This record gives sequence, C-alpha cells and structure tokens, in this order.
Amino acid sequence: MLKIEIILLVIVSIFAVFVFYLYIKSRKAHILMLKQQSKMNKEIEENQRTNYEMSLMLAEKMKETDEQARALQETSTELNWQAENALRLYDEIDEQKKEMTESIEYAKKIQFILLPEESLINEILNDYFILFQPRNIVSGDFYWINAKSTKTIVVVADCTGHGVPGAFMSLLGITFLNALVVRDDDIQADEILNQMRQQVIKSLRQTGKELENRDGMDMAMCIIDWENSRIEYAGANMSLFLLRSTPVSPHQLIEVKADRMPIGLFGTDLNEIEPFTRHIVPIMPGDSIYMFSDGYCDQFGGPDIKKYKIKNLKKVLSEIHMLNMSEQKKIIKQNLDDWKGDLPQIDDILMMGIKI
Repeated sequence: MLKIEIILLVIVSIFAVFVFYLYIKSRKAHILMLKQQSKMNKEIEENQRTNYEMSLMLAEKMKETDEQARALQETSTELNWQAENALRLYDEIDEQKKEMTESIEYAKKIQFILLPEESLINEILNDYFILFQPRNIVSGDFYWINAKSTKTIVVVADCTGHGVPGAFMSLLGITFLNALVVRDDDIQADEILNQMRQQVIKSLRQTGKELENRDGMDMAMCIIDWENSRIEYAGANMSLFLLRSTPVSPHQLIEVKADRMPIGLFGTDLNEIEPFTRHIVPIMPGDSIYMFSDGYCDQFGGPDIKKYKIKNLKKVLSEIHMLNMSEQKKIIKQNLDDWKGDLPQIDDILMMGIKI
C-alpha cells in the first residue's frame, strides 16, 4: 500500500513538474508572442504614421499640382488671348500697310504723270538716257525737260529726303519750274534758280533760324542753245560733266562746278544769300553732257563696302562717252548693280546723259 502511495506521489509529482514545465513554456511563448505582437503593433503604428505623413505630403503635392494646373490653364488662356490679339493686330497692320502701299503706288502714278513724257523727250532730244531708280516707290529725285524756240531746258534735281517726303518736295519743284520757265521768254539758268529758291523759302516759311525745317533741293539746270552752240548752266550743289573727244584729248572731261548752296535756306540769313552763278560753255557735235544726283556716287558696295565716289564715275564716263547713250545707260546701270551687289540701295538715283 505504501509503495502504491509512493508511486502515485511520484507520478503526481512528475505530472505536476510536467504541467509546470508546460506552464512555463506556455508562459514564455505567450510573453514572446506579446513581444512580437507589441513589435508588430509598433511597426503597424509606424507604417500608419508614415502612410499618414505620405498622405499629407501627397495631398499637399496634389494641391500644388492643382494650383500649378490652374496657373498653367490661366497662362495658356492668357497666351491664347495674346496670340489672338497679336493676329488681329497683325491683320490690322497688314491691312493698313496694304492701304498705305496702294496710296503710295497711286502717288507714284501722279509723280510719273508730272515727269516729262518719253514721246516729248524724243521730240526734243536725239540721243539721251535717263537712269531713274527711286529708293522707295516714289522719289525725291526728279527731272524736267522743256523746249523754247531754239533752246532746250533740262533740269535734274534732288530734294531733301526720299520716299513720300521727298516726293512732295519734287512735286513742289516741278510746279515751280512749270510756272517760272513758261512765263519767261528770255530765260537764264541762274535767274531761274534764284527765283526757285525764293519760291521754296516762301512756301516753306524759312527764315534761316536754327531748328527750323531745312527742306529744299539740289539742282542742275542746263539750257542747250542749239543755234549758238553753247550751253548755259547753273547749279545748286549739283555739278555738270561735259565729255569731249578731240585729236589732242580723246577723253577730255570738263567739270562745271555748282555753287555750294541749295535751293532753300539752310542756316543763312535771308539777306545774306548770294545769287547763283551762270556758266556759259561752248559745245561741239559729239559732246556728251551728264547731270546726276548724289545717289549713284554715295551707293555703298564693292569688296570693302565703301561709297562708289565721284572719281570712279568720272573714270567710267571717260571710257564710254563715245558710245551711243542707250549703250552707256546699260553699262552705267550694270556697273551700279555690280558695285551694290546684295546691299540695299541707300538713296534715290537719277542720272541723265545727253549727246550733242
């Protein structure tokens, strides 16, 4: 009986120890599980906090993106409006330019109507050329030709400015010439220039004071007296060339210099202006006379982009003056085109050549 009790006691003790072992192991496992659970909870909380922060950042970014999108939309709308407005303004400017061009083209027709007709010039002159190249549509340069009895009056003029302002001055000059030359039977070149200057000063209300308008014109007036074989010349800043071939000098160039003053009042008191000079030059059959504005010699070009200059023109005229005038014109024009190249024309160009 005692043995049995001892055995039972041992068994109970072993069972108790086993149960306690299981309890301890279970407790450890529970504690480990709790620690793991706590760690997981912390990680979850950390992830949630990170996700929350990321959500806030994403929301902020989305807000910024929305604001940027709205700004871009507003900018796009503004740019579209500006583009539409620019197109509208361009169309208006283009239409205005078209209207102005049409008006200037019409002014060109009027200006050319006032210039001498080719048929009239052909009746008056036998062999001549006129090189007339306005820089713009209309020109401040003009020429004028008329005949009285046995005399032929030829004028080449260069008004201040070019384009529309120069063209207005040219119309003024043509009007004055028509009035002055037609009414006088005994015309003298210097006196015509003196009267032209008086008319310009009066019309433009010039007094010679500083800062007032300095409009006017340069002019060469040549009266060819066929009966007496001579030319009468007066010039305002525009000289005359006469080329002659003789056995002694086959390329003789006679330069009849102009007075260094314009037709107008430029910084001079009205009471101090001097009369223009009258030059008488004998002429011979075969002589060539030339008058020209400064546009030809002032044209930039050549390898060094310089002005053509008068000395080069003298050289060319000396080489070609014995040719007929139509051939001379071709050479002179080609020479200008070659010199100018792709550069723009800087001024109106007018040159007239007459074979005696």
